Amino acid sequence: MQKVVIIGSGINGLSAAALLAKRGKSIVVLESSDKFGGAVRTEEITLPKYKHDLFATNLSLFAGGGVMALLKDDLIRNGLDFVPSAKPYCSIFPDGKIIGITMDRQVNIESLKKIVPADVESWKLLTEKLVRLSPHLFPILGTELPSLAAVRLLFKIWRALGTAEFFELIRLLLQSSRAFTDEYFVHPETKALAATWGMHLDYGPDISGGALFSFLESIGGQEFGMVLGKGGADTLINALVAVIRENGGEVIANSEVTEIELKNGKAVGVKTADGRIFDAKAVIANLNPSLIPNLLPSAEKTLPKISKIKNFRPGLGTMMIHLALSELPNWRATEARDFNYVHIGPYLDDMAMTYAVAAAGKLPKHPTLVIGQPTVSDPSRAPTGKHILWIQVRVLPLEITADESEEITGTNWDEVGEEYADRILNNIEVYAPGFKELILARKVLTPSDLERYNSNLIKGDSLGGSHHPAQFFFLRPIPGWTGHKSPIKNLYICGSGTWPGGGVGGGSGLMVSKLLSK
Repeated sequence: MQKVVIIGSGINGLSAAALLAKRGKSIVVLESSDKFGGAVRTEEITLPKYKHDLFATNLSLFAGGGVMALLKDDLIRNGLDFVPSAKPYCSIFPDGKIIGITMDRQVNIESLKKIVPADVESWKLLTEKLVRLSPHLFPILGTELPSLAAVRLLFKIWRALGTAEFFELIRLLLQSSRAFTDEYFVHPETKALAATWGMHLDYGPDISGGALFSFLESIGGQEFGMVLGKGGADTLINALVAVIRENGGEVIANSEVTEIELKNGKAVGVKTADGRIFDAKAVIANLNPSLIPNLLPSAEKTLPKISKIKNFRPGLGTMMIHLALSELPNWRATEARDFNYVHIGPYLDDMAMTYAVAAAGKLPKHPTLVIGQPTVSDPSRAPTGKHILWIQVRVLPLEITADESEEITGTNWDEVGEEYADRILNNIEVYAPGFKELILARKVLTPSDLERYNSNLIKGDSLGGSHHPAQFFFLRPIPGWTGHKSPIKNLYICGSGTWPGGGVGGGSGLMVSKLLSK
């Protein structure tokens, strides 16, 4: 029986494989690395028994998504274990202020009254707005774009909301985080609270499109909380691999695909670095789309319909710093110890400057920090009484040309990575005096390290391509490559470079599995 061959074992490739295997399809997943999971990877990289999610850690999208709905019993039977958090995130500020968002609306209101009283009514208004819009917004994330189903869904949304609110929704999709937060909030702290979420997805405060994520994530944290994987995010990967195998599929590590074989313009199989040939009735490339031409015969990769994928732009870079700690940081805002994410922007203009500086090739002096405290919810990730810290530095240049502070002289991440990480830890020390004395061990993963771990993370872009409007929604990755189809027959694509974009959700794997189930 000819197989469906999937290149890459990221969350979307594994999701597609598990769904197709469950439906009786013959499946083989080929992974170039020695570990499955792509950017979902858990390792003891600082000290033994300290379990760090190297890249992605938040599993909320998957927990509430379509793949989980279809495979829930199978995944749980195979060991998937989630840890929910009712205190998902907070933002802290240089003067010691904190805004923490819990899953208790009234607790949040009382907190906001103390810190940002003039924004309480707007927070209530946005909460009502999300409740009203979420039944219409979230189905879009699970619908193929472009498609007739999407047209029907948009028509249904228009009928439900009315013309005025439908246009307001369109406006939200196009607004920047600054425009959105200026419209609803007065206090700089509340504006920062929301806009930091845009920085998670390559949206500086002044980039069109950032408002949607600032809105969904800031209010969504209150409504839906956060979900982590018990003992590490790889609990999800291990469960998916087990589901594939128990349904007769193969998942093979250390199997780098070097060529997608074509016959009469159709994908018919793949060749691996060790010379093995895997015949296929369909090939799914769970890859950054810009890498796919490298796997095609010379005559094909130069065709305009193929070569234009080079115009798919990466997002800006990311550094990960993993720490083993003797105890949690003693934040000046003491309540920050209770939250899974601690955001340090600190303010809207700081984020805007960081984004502009990084886009210009300079190392930012005070980049935005997303600091994960997973052991707050999941103490199993460290020895008793000890903790780990997950630090994501947003955003960094794709190519270093200079340093904003004129202190670091190198332009290669292998030269300057540790020195720049020292800067980040010094920045955190301002918010948590004595923090550095708590560090038992550290591991710095520069943007170059990210790409070495996973070739899809081009130049340290952890998003699988920028999410700016010109290559998002029905334009992702680029015209002619949408709908999870490449220009080559029987060669399908999935991953964060396709709709619905980044995050550990499995949505594109679900969509491509539907295409191959027809």
